[in-house]
Amino acid sequence: MRLLFLILVINYSYSQNSEFDEANMLYNEGRYIDAIDGYNKIIDSGLHSSDLYFNMGNSYYKINDIPNSIFYYEKALLLEPDNESVKNNLAYAQNMLIDKIESLPKNQITTLFDSILSIFSYEYWQFFTIFFQLLLVSFFILFFISKTSVRKRKFFTYSIISLFIFIITLIMSINSKSNYFESDPAILYDKEVSFRSEPNLRSEEIFKLHEGLKIDVKETINDWTLIRLSNGSEGWVPTSSFRKIK
Repeated sequence: MRLLFLILVINYSYSQNSEFDEANMLYNEGRYIDAIDGYNKIIDSGLHSSDLYFNMGNSYYKINDIPNSIFYYEKALLLEPDNESVKNNLAYAQNMLIDKIESLPKNQITTLFDSILSIFSYEYWQFFTIFFQLLLVSFFILFFISKTSVRKRKFFTYSIISLFIFIITLIMSINSKSNYFESDPAILYDKEVSFRSEPNLRSEEIFKLHEGLKIDVKETINDWTLIRLSNGSEGWVPTSSFRKIK
């Protein structure tokens, strides 16, 4: 039974890789819509990866579908936050947007911290935290059971180093997880949408927003959703006007 399960897993993995390669071939031939269909089949089968979303974003960019290209680049960055290729292509796509909204300024310390935090996704930070916690416990145990002073000093030093790294990864893990779950990013898909002061059509229209803009979803009331822009402004838009990234 175990052997059969292993064979099925290998066959499934091979099938997914084959479909991915086939979709990539279609992309290289300039058949971008066919490539998108191929990538979508893989996604529908339950497979998710940064490379897959990156290629989806590239395909949509080639057919000038900027909202979808940005959507999939952002999904790729959720899985691989420090991927420079994805960041660069996302920047190219964002340059084609109508709305140019500046993000809130950050001090140098916050910028440095965020850049370190973005090296890994929160799952990886959690993995590193658990790993160094186990390493710390192991070195402490070896310190206590060691018979010679030389070995005790060695394992004590290793314990202190592990403790230091564990604390750093724990801080990163907590902040990364908090950032992930507290934010609810989405991409606007409507060509043009009114950014309103209240969740109804009678309320004041603050200004217009356009497709492809990244927003942060805060709350939903009936058919209206309160969103926050990167500059800190908050307003209401129709719930049907955007697509959530997560």
